[in-house]
Amino acid sequence: MTDRPRLTAALTAFQAWWENYDSWDGTALYTDLETAKRHAAYDYEGDEYGHPDEDDDEGANIRPDFTWVEEHGSWHLLDHGKKTLVQISPTWIWRAATKYEIKQQDALAAAEAAERASRPARPLAEELEAAFPTPTR
Repeated sequence: MTDRPRLTAALTAFQAWWENYDSWDGTALYTDLETAKRHAAYDYEGDEYGHPDEDDDEGANIRPDFTWVEEHGSWHLLDHGKKTLVQISPTWIWRAATKYEIKQQDALAAAEAAERASRPARPLAEELEAAFPTPTR
């Protein structure tokens, strides 16, 4: 039996996608967030509004008003304050870890295990209540 290869993140990419729209032209991977936002908004605008003609003043009143909000680790495109279902999520490109990186991973795992072991044992209900307190009215 061979050991499972150890991996480390080589870089972060940003995936633009439109929920429930598998064939959207804007679905792509980008190496930086700002480029991903710019291209996703442009592609969404083209799909929903059509790209304006330089000589066409008629469609100028009905244009998008985009903002991006970060929520749960992803960025969501809003148009006039309403969700568009277009979002950008970080994803990681993995590669084989070097011997040094494996030593770092093992040291981090050992430190996390030691920290967990040093905490006093509490019933699961108490752990959950501490992690997610009940809102007060």
